[in-house]
Amino acid sequence: MKKKLIILGGGLSGLAAAEKLSLKYDITIIEAAPFLGGLASNFEKDGKFIPRYYHHIIKSNKTTQEYVKNFGEVDSKKLKWQKIKIAIGFKSKLFNISEILGLLKFNYLNLFEKFRFGTFGLYTLFLMNPDNIDENLDAEKWLNKYAGKNVTKKIFHNLYSRNKFNIPLSRISAKQFANRLFEKEIYDYFTFPEGGYQKMIDNLQSKIELSGGKIMLSTKPDSIDLIEKIMKIDGKEIKYDLLINSIPFQEFVPITKGLPEEFKNQILKIKYCPAVSICFATEQFLDKKNYWINLFDERAHIVMQHSILNDTYSEKISWCLRYGGSEEDLELSEEQIKQDYTEVVKKYFPQCKINWVKVMRTKYGEPIYDIDYHKYMPGYKTPIEGLYFTGIQLTHPKIRNMNVALESGVKVAEIVLNDNQ
Repeated sequence: MKKKLIILGGGLSGLAAAEKLSLKYDITIIEAAPFLGGLASNFEKDGKFIPRYYHHIIKSNKTTQEYVKNFGEVDSKKLKWQKIKIAIGFKSKLFNISEILGLLKFNYLNLFEKFRFGTFGLYTLFLMNPDNIDENLDAEKWLNKYAGKNVTKKIFHNLYSRNKFNIPLSRISAKQFANRLFEKEIYDYFTFPEGGYQKMIDNLQSKIELSGGKIMLSTKPDSIDLIEKIMKIDGKEIKYDLLINSIPFQEFVPITKGLPEEFKNQILKIKYCPAVSICFATEQFLDKKNYWINLFDERAHIVMQHSILNDTYSEKISWCLRYGGSEEDLELSEEQIKQDYTEVVKKYFPQCKINWVKVMRTKYGEPIYDIDYHKYMPGYKTPIEGLYFTGIQLTHPKIRNMNVALESGVKVAEIVLNDNQ
C-alpha cells in the first residue's frame, strides 16, 4: 500500500512536488481556488489563455525552461528570446533607464546622481557578490554606501520600499535585494512561450492523475490534527501519512492543531505583501519599446506590456499592478479598481483605447523579506513528524519567480523521498 500524502496548495511548488512523488505515494492535492497554478494560473479569453499576473522567462531560469519543454510541449529552439527595455514613469513622462541616452534625459536625477546610479549598475554587474553580504545588513545602509544617499532616496525607496514591500529600506534585507539585482534581469534575454503556461499546468495535472493522484479544487480543510494526522474536510475525516504545506502560514496555522507554540510563533512572523492587478487589452501597443515600466508616485506601480513578449492575441495585452500598499485596494469594488488603475495607464498613454479590463487580487503576492527574515524562515522539514513545507516562503534570499517555486517543489520532493526510503 502506498503511503497517503496530502499537498496543501496547487501552485507550481505543490504541482512540482506532486509530480515527482506521484509514482511512490497516494497523492491528494487540495486547492482553495477553482483552478491550479496559483499566481502562475491563467484565464481564458477568446480561446486564448492569458496569465492572471505578469510572468516571463529569462535565460537563467533553467528549471522553468525544463518544465515548459517537458510538460508545456514547447520546442526550446522555437522560443523567441529578446532583450527588453525598462522605463521609469514620472510625472506623466517615460525615461528609458536601460539605455545611456535615456538615463541622461532622466531629469529626476542631477548629473552627479546619474553618475552614481550608472556606476552602481556597473558594480552590480561586475563586482557584486551577494554571498559576501552580511545577513544582518539592511538595504538602506548598503545602498547608501554603493549608490549614494540621494540615489537611494530617489530611486530605490520608490522601487523597493514604497512600490514593493511598503516598509522602510532600513527594514529590508540587503542580501535579498542584492540577490534580486544579481539576477541581472534587465540585462538578460526574455521570452514567453506562445501557448503560455496552461498546457504545462494541464500536463502536470494529467501525469499526477494518471499515477492515481487526486486533485480537489475549491476546497479548504476545516482542521488538521498534525499529531494524529487527520484532516477534516466538510466534516469528513481523512487520515494521511505525510503532509506538504505550500499555502501561506497565515492560512495554515489557524486550521492546525499540534504545532509547537514556539514554532507557530516563528512562522507567523512571516508577513506577505498583497497584490492588486488589472489585465487589460488595447488595440495597439501602449508603446512599442518598453516592456517593463516602473511608476513613481502613482497609485499603481508597474505596467507590463505582455504582448511585447507574446504577440499572438487579437489585441495587445498588458498588466498594471500594485504591490506595496495594495492592502487598501483589496476590498475595493472591481469597478473602482478598474477606474483607479486605468487612470494611471491613461496618464502615461493618453491615446490608448482600452477594450476590456479584468481585475485580479491576492492577499499573498510575496513574502516581505525584511532584515530578520533569515532568522525566522523555517526549513523544508519541520519539528512535526511527517510535516513538510515548500514554496517561495522558504527560498530567501532568492527572488520570487516561477523558477524558484518549481525548484522548491523539486527540493521538498527529494527530501520526502530521502526521509521515507
